[in-house]
Amino acid sequence: MSNRFLPKKALRPGVVVPAFVVIAIALAGCTYSPAGNADTRSPSPGTPAGDPTAAQTSTSATTPIVIELDGQKIAGELDGSATSASLLARLPLTLSFRDHGGQEKISELPAPLDLDGAPKGSDAAPLAIGYYVPEQSLVLYYQHVGYFNGIVPIGTYEETDAVRNQTDEFTVTIRKAD
Repeated sequence: MSNRFLPKKALRPGVVVPAFVVIAIALAGCTYSPAGNADTRSPSPGTPAGDPTAAQTSTSATTPIVIELDGQKIAGELDGSATSASLLARLPLTLSFRDHGGQEKISELPAPLDLDGAPKGSDAAPLAIGYYVPEQSLVLYYQHVGYFNGIVPIGTYEETDAVRNQTDEFTVTIRKAD
């Protein structure tokens, strides 16, 4: 049997493994992004990969609102997007909501909202307030619905049970908080 494939000098124990660990740690922080410092987080399931419209352009300012239903006042806030601003300009607003799919309460708005800078779609989570473009509707999500084209997130609210527990058509008044 030939020893031509064996190293002529034995590797020193205690040197090789630490060297690999140091190299692995150094490389772990290195990523390549052709877009420079672009956000490289993975999209949620169903989100179109590389879709630059996956997040709506907004300012950091939010506007507190109150959602009144069934004698309860629920705190919420709308983001600084153009879509939210067009809704804020209409407040106070009283709408009739109904359940849709056991995941959300939905109400058709009398006129469309501004979509300047809005994403093509979004992944609506519980406690989200959204605008559903195809039906020109305001939506209060109380279950996760996943990614859909046409969902524009515009804010959040604080009390899922108060919304979820409405069984029939019900009236909601949305206004700016005092």
